[in-house]
Amino acid sequence: MLLGLLVSDYILFLPITINLINYWVIFFKNNLSQLNKKNNWDKSISVKNIIVRQNPSFVIRVNIIFNSMMFLYLYVFSGYSTTFWWSHFKINNYLLYLYMLIILINNYFLYITEKHIKISNKYSVDFIFSIINITLFIPLIFLANTLFTFFFLIELVSCSIFYKFIVSKIYFKNKNTNDNYFSIFSKNYLNVLFYQYWSSFFSSVLIIFSFFFFYTYTGTTEWSIMNFIISSNSQINYNKNYISTIIICIVFIIGFIVKLGIAPIQLYKIEVYKGLPFLSIFFYTTFYFLIFFLFFSLLFIYYLSSLTNFYWIILFIISIIGLFYILSILFDINLFKSFLAYSTIINSVSFILLLLSIIF
Repeated sequence: MLLGLLVSDYILFLPITINLINYWVIFFKNNLSQLNKKNNWDKSISVKNIIVRQNPSFVIRVNIIFNSMMFLYLYVFSGYSTTFWWSHFKINNYLLYLYMLIILINNYFLYITEKHIKISNKYSVDFIFSIINITLFIPLIFLANTLFTFFFLIELVSCSIFYKFIVSKIYFKNKNTNDNYFSIFSKNYLNVLFYQYWSSFFSSVLIIFSFFFFYTYTGTTEWSIMNFIISSNSQINYNKNYISTIIICIVFIIGFIVKLGIAPIQLYKIEVYKGLPFLSIFFYTTFYFLIFFLFFSLLFIYYLSSLTNFYWIILFIISIIGLFYILSILFDINLFKSFLAYSTIINSVSFILLLLSIIF
């Protein structure tokens, strides 16, 4: 019985752990092999400003193969519905289908990324390695069954995003040699690091503050039990302090929106995008935004459906402010990167309005 408990608690994380170990081994072996070439560098050039040209396409193809194997592995679990890892994670057919859908979207994103790198190979393996780690951690959020598990995973993804921004330096090819890339540090790049760090910090503070309130209010961190207790208290009018509940909902929504970057809270995104390469913006505005907004929708439709009467007006006000903000900046586009930021803002407002229409 004990052996069965251990297998059921850890077997789903076995391929994820193996994939993560393989990525890290490939990454460090690749870096060590490149360090052995340092004697061939020009001694007059600072080593810290040089990155030996590597082949990130190999890492991307390996990730596509591992994702396909993970897809087949998850398909075997079809029909199971249980909690594991001491009820911190939950698995059922619906969550499995979401996980497999994310894997397919990830493979499509990696396919486009490889084509882009072949055309313009100015990205380091560190950058591709950071994206692979993010895509490996993000799907686990859908399997989270408690508040603190969700918070831990979202912070893990935030740290990986910050690392991706660190290695998203802009490079240009040296005309004298085909092996070196010289990094360019700009003011916009420093703004990316500054804003990402502080936005992640303050949003984490807001989210953990609201989580402690929900835990004090319900005495649990599981989505289903917490939702049941809040719904029961609302029906019997046990808790009549609606103002404090509304304030906590506002704090939680603002923290989550700042973490995700939905209009009009994260207005600095347009300025920040100027300091990122195209591939980083493409990842942030498509895969990252799509996955987190999908979970954002599930959070308010399914996990916290008992708070519908409190947060719908907040989402409505945010969407109205976002619409006015879009109208004010719609004809002020002079960069393609800014256009991508505007499109993300428009999509976020559209998704919020769609979410409100589903609720009502």
